[in-house]
Amino acid sequence: MSDENEVKPKRVLILSASPIRDKLIDRMIADELVRLGCEVQVKPCLREGRKTVLEYQPDVVVTPPIRNPYSRDFVETCKDYGVGVVSRHTEPSCDWGDYKKLSENQKHEILGRWRYDIDKELVWGADEAEILSRRGCGFPVIPVGAIGLDIYFNKALCESLYDKKIFFEKYKLNPELKTLIISSPWGFADSAPDLSIEDIEIAQKDIDGRGKHLAMIEQVVTALRGKWNILITVHPGVVVEPYKQLAEKLAVSLDADSPMMEMILHCDALIHAGSTTAISSHLLNLPAFQYGDVNCKNSDNWWGVPESAISRVSPKYNDVESLIAAIEKAERVSNANIETIKELEKGRYGNMDGLAYQRAAREISEVGGKFNLTWPRSPYDYDQPVIFKDGHGKFDRSFCGICNRSFVVVNREWLHRLCNTMKGDVKIADNLIASCSVCPHCAARFFVKAAN
Repeated sequence: MSDENEVKPKRVLILSASPIRDKLIDRMIADELVRLGCEVQVKPCLREGRKTVLEYQPDVVVTPPIRNPYSRDFVETCKDYGVGVVSRHTEPSCDWGDYKKLSENQKHEILGRWRYDIDKELVWGADEAEILSRRGCGFPVIPVGAIGLDIYFNKALCESLYDKKIFFEKYKLNPELKTLIISSPWGFADSAPDLSIEDIEIAQKDIDGRGKHLAMIEQVVTALRGKWNILITVHPGVVVEPYKQLAEKLAVSLDADSPMMEMILHCDALIHAGSTTAISSHLLNLPAFQYGDVNCKNSDNWWGVPESAISRVSPKYNDVESLIAAIEKAERVSNANIETIKELEKGRYGNMDGLAYQRAAREISEVGGKFNLTWPRSPYDYDQPVIFKDGHGKFDRSFCGICNRSFVVVNREWLHRLCNTMKGDVKIADNLIASCSVCPHCAARFFVKAAN
């Protein structure tokens, strides 16, 4: 017979943003949480997140960054259920130097366009934590370090993923040759189109320069055939078909489903276009070469500013001939710019020591919560004459044409309805509106109604 007073382990649900990219890191966090005494499940966030919360009934849920109304509604409902919520950023964002260069619109992308209420937000670098904390959000934003790179410090895990025989058989590669991985430029075209909303449509477009990248692949394969194994990889979310057609034409292997961190363990060199895999290569003591730049000016890149430091990690080549020559004489050793690595660690990435997952797990384990299924929020507005949910429909937002400060005016139509409800004289409403036609800040009688 079980003891009713027995303390049960905290139930934690980790929801992966990208099961392909994040599964190993999420597994490391989960294992550390188990070591700390928690019970853990790891599931994909999109499509399965809501269902899993109801089935597993966790005390704490770990979500990807909250960037759209879908995710805001999700965490809001979790909080209604009494669940503790931690948002874990899966990628670095920006440092103060880059943040100050952003346009106001780009700053909104960093800060988030929708306010949300959670218990903790875990980010990579200290600068990003400080930037987000200045929103006055009411919950702590905590830097844990470069969590996405922790796997490369975990020798046991890397060895468990390394199986040269299986890898070479899977991709039909020659085990006597060195292996070159060519990574597609970053992009999110066609990622979960059924869940796409207007606000993230820009993320559904493939990046410019794909044709140039495909032409480079063809030249490299032609020049290195018989000297190197070539494996083309496609970033999760990028349109696969153009790369698939080229791979079939050139009779080389392509992978669009495996985590890069698993494949890169088996390679001897990498070509990228300004990718974070440049740092992964460095940590594995592999040479990496950059061709093209997804962080160039006018690219609408996720780093927010052109010519980012991440595009200064690897040697960059503007012509394919020079790129091929560099690969042919490359040694199996990191060719990264160490000063740029230090710059990124101080800024965007935060501490690169392989222990970020432990710091994240500790922060998650300290969050309180207890699942309690509650009646869902009503979609109806049960307003009373003077008590209502919000000002929508009750007030019109205006601004003064003299001092340019904003204020709200009681909506005339709603005030008429209120007077009728209270059996008052409708003319009272007209007089009230007329008497309030001055700016409450500077007393000017000229003001402008804001556009809806």
